[in-house]
Amino acid sequence: MKMKKIVSVFLTALLTMSMAACGTNTEKAPTKTESTPAAQEEQKEDAKEVSADDKVIRVATPGTYRPFTIYDETTGEFSGFEIDLWKKIAEKSGYDLEFVRLENPATFAELDLNRVDTVAKQISITPARQEKYDFTQPFFFSPYCLTVREDNEEIKTWEDMSGKSIALAEGSAMNEFIAKLDKDNKVKKNVYESSAVILQEVNMSRADACPYAYLVLPYFLEAHPELKLKSVDIDNPIYTEVNAYPFARTERGKVIRELTDKALTEMMEDGSYSELCKKWFNIDVMETKSAQEYFAANPKN
Repeated sequence: MKMKKIVSVFLTALLTMSMAACGTNTEKAPTKTESTPAAQEEQKEDAKEVSADDKVIRVATPGTYRPFTIYDETTGEFSGFEIDLWKKIAEKSGYDLEFVRLENPATFAELDLNRVDTVAKQISITPARQEKYDFTQPFFFSPYCLTVREDNEEIKTWEDMSGKSIALAEGSAMNEFIAKLDKDNKVKKNVYESSAVILQEVNMSRADACPYAYLVLPYFLEAHPELKLKSVDIDNPIYTEVNAYPFARTERGKVIRELTDKALTEMMEDGSYSELCKKWFNIDVMETKSAQEYFAANPKN
């Protein structure tokens, strides 16, 4: 697929939240994705409720979450597992594609204002989010383990966290899960502005541990060799995150979500999803125990 242009719009969370009420417009040039005439014709029926002017899927993503979404400041280009995934989705749907560079919680603020169609940052399905958004089928299953300093020999499992402190990222779905896991409030919870900061806090011994995606941690440590951290009890993750794409409960949201679901199903069937997954993680997560257990409990229609 040839991409003509990706224009990244970088809005800080503060700027987005302060200007949202004013209806500030930000110009963004769409990224063109090519598909065959046959594929475009096939999608016409699916896209009939969306006007031609709206045939751009706008995906909010931070570009700071390796290996899912990575932004190169030098080239102005995005890369990563979810970036590749969305390029395939757009190609199969016959839509143009635009990545809008935003950090949490600005991503969901823009989604609520209908300025973007969805969010790409390994977004998990939670009861709170399900009350507000409609989700696609899962596109990833991510085990979360406790992350501690390399020299920490005290914490080996969640049971060792009693009386300790845990660093949590603001707006993370993990916070909701940790609250349920620690019903007796035996663990001190410190909330910071991002997932990058919680790792730094653990490295500096200002927090004893933090929850972090086991498959993602090696990428982060590779980019930040000054951090001396490790995952513990990897055979028994404290949580397995189910990732899917959220869409607003609007007519447009419904149409784009259905197109996305159809494209994901096609990718699962034609092997292109497995190919992307192995490119970035050396495994197909849909073949893991977590995925199989999820689909056994939640069979596809």
